Amino acid sequence: MAINVSGIQFSSVRGDSPVDRPASAKSGAAPGSGSVSKTVGGVDPVQFTPGSQVLRQMEADPEPPIDKARVMALRQAIEDGSYPINARQIAEKMSAFEAEVFRPRGR
Repeated sequence: MAINVSGIQFSSVRGDSPVDRPASAKSGAAPGSGSVSKTVGGVDPVQFTPGSQVLRQMEADPEPPIDKARVMALRQAIEDGSYPINARQIAEKMSAFEAEVFRPRGR
């Protein structure tokens, strides 16, 4: 049987040659009797991790508006060196972040 799909000609359908046939068909068994196909009737439950739930929520939420004037003012302050840097606050925030990320699970 010839099949024409988008201008491409196939001269035979797979399964016509001995190489393409399953082992049960090669041994003389009736076609289709050697393989049992299972249909999945139910739905498997899916559980999302808390982290994935947070990410999904972040993706669903629209982004907050960006205050371009504030961004430009911050960039200018950083560039000219007038932006105040509180090293203690940065260290505390980094430490708290690492404690949260690397804390043992299940506690």
